[in-house]
Amino acid sequence: MKETYIGLLRHAPTGWNNAKRIQGQFDIPLLHESYDVINDWLPVIKQYPWSRIVTSDLSRAYLTALALNQHLDIPIEIDSRLREQDWGIWTGDSIQRLRKVVPGEVARQEAAGWDFTPPRGESRTEVLTRTLQALHEATQQWAGENILVVTHQGNIMTIANHLMDKKFLPEEGKLVEKHALHRLIADSQYTEAPHYSFIAMNEAL
Repeated sequence: MKETYIGLLRHAPTGWNNAKRIQGQFDIPLLHESYDVINDWLPVIKQYPWSRIVTSDLSRAYLTALALNQHLDIPIEIDSRLREQDWGIWTGDSIQRLRKVVPGEVARQEAAGWDFTPPRGESRTEVLTRTLQALHEATQQWAGENILVVTHQGNIMTIANHLMDKKFLPEEGKLVEKHALHRLIADSQYTEAPHYSFIAMNEAL
C-alpha cells in the first residue's frame, strides 16, 4: 500500500486576524492583499506533488484553496469538520480585552488544557475529534495520495498537541507557527484509524 501524505496549511490572513479578533466559525473573507501572500507561498507549496486539496468550508479557507488551485489545478473537496473551533460568545472579541474584563475565566480556561471551552463554544477535544475524523476519511478514501488540507490554526494546534502528546497548557509553549506548512505521513497499516507522524513542522512559507 502506498504511503499517504498530508500537508496542513492555515488559511491566508483576514481583517479580523490583523485586528486580533477571535474569528471562530464566523465567516470572514480574505483581504485583497491576502492573495499576494498566497502567491508568496507558492514556491514552497509547489515543491510537493499534491494530488488533491481538502478544505474547510469557511470562506477564508476555501478562498485560500481556490487561489492555490489556480496554480495546482487538482481536485478540491470541502469538509465542514475542518472548521475552526467554535468560540461561542467570545467570537468577535479579543483575548487581550477578555483578559481585562473576565481575567478569572480566561485563566481558568487556559489551565483546562484540552478541556478549554469558550462559553457556549466547543472544547479543543471536540475540535480534535472532528478534525481527525476528516483526516481519517480523507486518508482512507484517497490512500496513496498527497493531500493538502487547508484549515485553521485551532485545528492544526489540536493535531500538533495530540501527536506530540502535550497537555495543551500555556507553559508548554507555542508549537505551531501561523503561516507555515506542516507535513504528516499516515501509517498505512492502521486501516480503521490511521496513525500520523510529522515529517516536518513549521516549514517556512
